[in-house]
Amino acid sequence: MSIRGLWVISPGTGENNPASVLFSSHYPTVERRAAILTGGGGNTVQMLDDVAFCNALVEELGLNRTSNKFVSWRDTCQKLSQEPVHELRLADGATLWPVLVIEQHGLLFCCLTLVEGDAASRPPLIQVPGITAGFSLLLGILDFLGQLPKNITKSSPKFLELYNYLCHAAPFGSPLDVDPFTVTSVLLDRPDPAPKVKQPAWKPKLFKGKPQIYFAITEHIKAVQYDKKGQPDAYMVYGTVTCKTELEGVMPDVTVNLSLPAPPLGKPLENILVHPCVQSTDTQILNNCASSAQHQTATMGPYKLRFTPPLHMITLCHYTSQVRELPIRGYYQMRGEGNKVKLLVQLKLGSKVKNHFEFCELQIPFYNRGPIQTYKTTPSVGSTVLSADRRILAWNIGQKFPTKSLEVQLNATVTFADNMATPPHSLLQEDPFCTGLNSYAQLYFRVSDYTQSGCYIDQRSIQVHPSTKHKSIITKEFTSSEYKIWNSHGDAQVVHTPPPTNEG
Repeated sequence: MSIRGLWVISPGTGENNPASVLFSSHYPTVERRAAILTGGGGNTVQMLDDVAFCNALVEELGLNRTSNKFVSWRDTCQKLSQEPVHELRLADGATLWPVLVIEQHGLLFCCLTLVEGDAASRPPLIQVPGITAGFSLLLGILDFLGQLPKNITKSSPKFLELYNYLCHAAPFGSPLDVDPFTVTSVLLDRPDPAPKVKQPAWKPKLFKGKPQIYFAITEHIKAVQYDKKGQPDAYMVYGTVTCKTELEGVMPDVTVNLSLPAPPLGKPLENILVHPCVQSTDTQILNNCASSAQHQTATMGPYKLRFTPPLHMITLCHYTSQVRELPIRGYYQMRGEGNKVKLLVQLKLGSKVKNHFEFCELQIPFYNRGPIQTYKTTPSVGSTVLSADRRILAWNIGQKFPTKSLEVQLNATVTFADNMATPPHSLLQEDPFCTGLNSYAQLYFRVSDYTQSGCYIDQRSIQVHPSTKHKSIITKEFTSSEYKIWNSHGDAQVVHTPPPTNEG
């Protein structure tokens, strides 16, 4: 799993500012391997110089278009798109493949991977390990460089740092450890004295300081509500547990339990995916526990995770949860014809949800209409405001629902201008489906120190071996990811699950 070359390219802005190569790295040893693999190099497409590679990439991506002229090999709909993997067409008719391209910070980060076989036969991407290695290397470079300044040049100190990074992350073109934290530890820190226990390569430095462990449980909810007979609402909760450990010693061992409330309040976690540092024996127990659908007591946990952590922040596990009810039940009704509509929005907070938000806001976007000319609103709580482009009506509900009723309501009358043109500073891109009464409202909220599934970490379950005094910090957070409420008087976008087949 190696790469033949790596480039950072500025795509340019036109004839006066053409595309240019800001950084490049080539690996003759990998080129020699490519020649050997193809029986002497006769079938190997030779590496391009930086200028030729830049021109070929710009042509492939269509960045140098001065007209809408159709180019058959590039613009035909029959061309198989496998982004971020591209094929560069050369002047002599040969092609360079596979080239990975990632766009970030207004720059193009590219690498050409080695195909350890017959590249001319174009094996499936899944059968080319170098693509995975190259993609991981590009992502590591992006994390290492961080936010880049605008109008960066090839003389920037960032690219000198990148060269040093590549010497350790991918010596001789073979990615070994692309994690920026690990590489930075090697580059900047003084070497530790030789430890008594063999030190793993993924942990080149030992922590020295006050021991502490940080856990964060973050849950998101995706929900779509319809308020229509025969069309059930759809919602799903998914969460992550992130962890950062600062413990002395070469290989500290940490055990922690993910716990849930007892039934009927709690439901088992599902689709649990753990970080590679979690030991395999515990992974097997975890998977068996999470996949058992017949024995509820077996699936309710606690879910034990035993792991040997690196020093940097990691996502310890992902999971999903089938919650019993929506945290906020919503009803959205819009009526009217022409340039004037009337709105009614009703929201009810679930009785089990923590009634204290960091923020809670409802936004109603209006597509395929002119900008809002006038509006009159009557919210039961909070306040309303228009977006800068006058195409989104936002209702700031505040941090709490009324304690007794747990319900809020908004009545509004909105009038639109006749001008259908989109303002140059518009925040919206038109949705062709949302015309007439086809409309939705979107809810945004965040609740701290709360999870919808009830998942929590008992501080007493955290064990460290070898035993040491440490400080444990545990946080929880519940937030909306995509929370739509469709107008009950219009049509809605619905996904229907196909019926099960009787095969087998």
